[in-house]
Amino acid sequence: MRKPEPATAPYSMIERRGSSVAHAGALLIGIPLTVFFLDPPFSFAPCPVIAYLIARSFRRRKLAWGAFQGMQASLIQLFIFILAAATVYTSPVPNLAATFGVAGFLLFLYSLRGSLDTLLGYDFRYAGVGSWLERVARANLERSEPGRRRFGSRDRDNADGDP
Repeated sequence: MRKPEPATAPYSMIERRGSSVAHAGALLIGIPLTVFFLDPPFSFAPCPVIAYLIARSFRRRKLAWGAFQGMQASLIQLFIFILAAATVYTSPVPNLAATFGVAGFLLFLYSLRGSLDTLLGYDFRYAGVGSWLERVARANLERSEPGRRRFGSRDRDNADGDP
């Protein structure tokens, strides 16, 4: 009896794992920082930055889906950070702080769903921002990437090494 052929995944494993980490940034980065080091709004500050760095990494490799998922995750992680800060800084108004807190928690759960979906290889889009960010990610892929300069490397225009 023949075994069925495994279906090839439309996205590479590195794209799926990287996108999953980008979407789950609040869980993997923000909450551990809250528990061990920082106060709640500041512990979520690195999350959108790391998600954006993941998106840039995929963009440099010309992986459109991973770059798009990283951009989405970056924006949602930024919203989670803003809602966490709004929850803390509007604490004198309890109803407003509770509203921001619940909205941030629901967005956090939504990002975890995105993390699971991208890990499994499904094309995940956030409601409201998904189609807009896909256009942004596609436009970014078509732009030329500036060359990387490393410490100690000479300028390409000045080949003789003069400053």
